[in-house]
Amino acid sequence: MLTSPLTLLTALCSLLLPGCGQSPPPPDHMVGRCTWSYFGDPRAVAVGRTLYTGCVARGGAPVVEALDLDTGRRRISRPFGRLEADDHNNPSLVAFRGRIFAFSSPHSGYHWPRDRESAMRYRSTGRPWARGGGWDEERTVPMDEGCGLGYTYPNPVVADGRLYLFMRGPCWEPYVTWTDDGVHWSRAQTLVRAPIGPTDRRVRPYAKYAPAPDGSILMLFSDGHPASWRSGLYFARFADGRFLSAAGDVLGDLEDGPPAVRDLERIHAPRDGRAWPMDIAADSGGDPVAVYTSLRGVEDTFRYARFASGEWENEPIAAAGRTLFGYHNAGATLDHADPSRLVLSRTIAGQNEIELRRTADGGRTWMTQPLTHDSDDFNVRPVIPRTIGAAPAGLVLFVTGSATSYRRYDTSVVVRRDPGLR
Repeated sequence: MLTSPLTLLTALCSLLLPGCGQSPPPPDHMVGRCTWSYFGDPRAVAVGRTLYTGCVARGGAPVVEALDLDTGRRRISRPFGRLEADDHNNPSLVAFRGRIFAFSSPHSGYHWPRDRESAMRYRSTGRPWARGGGWDEERTVPMDEGCGLGYTYPNPVVADGRLYLFMRGPCWEPYVTWTDDGVHWSRAQTLVRAPIGPTDRRVRPYAKYAPAPDGSILMLFSDGHPASWRSGLYFARFADGRFLSAAGDVLGDLEDGPPAVRDLERIHAPRDGRAWPMDIAADSGGDPVAVYTSLRGVEDTFRYARFASGEWENEPIAAAGRTLFGYHNAGATLDHADPSRLVLSRTIAGQNEIELRRTADGGRTWMTQPLTHDSDDFNVRPVIPRTIGAAPAGLVLFVTGSATSYRRYDTSVVVRRDPGLR
């Protein structure tokens, strides 16, 4: 059989240049003129052939979009009315008992707003997702008043048939409550204790959470904000109210009171750079994998940590570069279906661009697929949706546009189907 020159050229191109000769990915789908923060998760959930995305519009309304990935049809809803324009207020989404649950709270703290009662609101879809439908009544998660500060960063996690809600609590510390039916909640309580800062206030830990196959929950913490604190990075597995190391040693029990963040398993010391957690997920064996950043001076670096063969392995990924209004990096998340894959935003030629990366050797080397290039606007805070059932792979969402603060933004959230590295 004769082989045409075009066929030979195409084969050679595919060997030398990943993605060469393939059809271009479909055009971006724009969820809306909206944004999201780093630490309210999951921001997007794919259930079968439907992608659910939560973000907060420029006018302050939390938005949830349901996108049919086959037909392109979408349903837009605003389940919490209008709050204020603030990127902390994006809805966090989770699938529980056959429905989608959305959580959102006005960002309340020392500065904004101090004259309003804070509340963690949530709603669930009125019917199982397979039949579509709207939202049921708005409910409020019962909370203590604490230090008079507000709640933010909801992180719902389903583990062992129970819905846990992690968040920043009323004293700026990680907080937790849970429900078995989506209506009745346990008493909310502080999860871990933060250090005391120089002004005698507790500093702000930042956290990421993810379910593990054995029904436990993986947790990743910094003990403060790297812009104002020499922060380390700490891990714990939460199971039956106990805090465990990656190897299974008991670190604390919530019945005895919340442990200090610094009493958990340290995987990055402050002397090696100020740490900030980006994401955590379980590998195929249930062991934790983390992506985070390490700030030394003005140089921020994405790093990859995994627990393998009884110990933590820690490798650099890439320089993060700059990002928006005082933050030192533009975000990264793992593919929770395969945490050897991740997506990040870093500075290339003076602009923030999105890259998909994959490692075959535990983070020592990386294959890279650019998803944006030569951009006019910044592209930041990318996520790979959490998937349930026969959900499609290869979806990446990110924020694009411009912003001058967490309350002043002219951005959109877009969906891109990545062309490779699967």
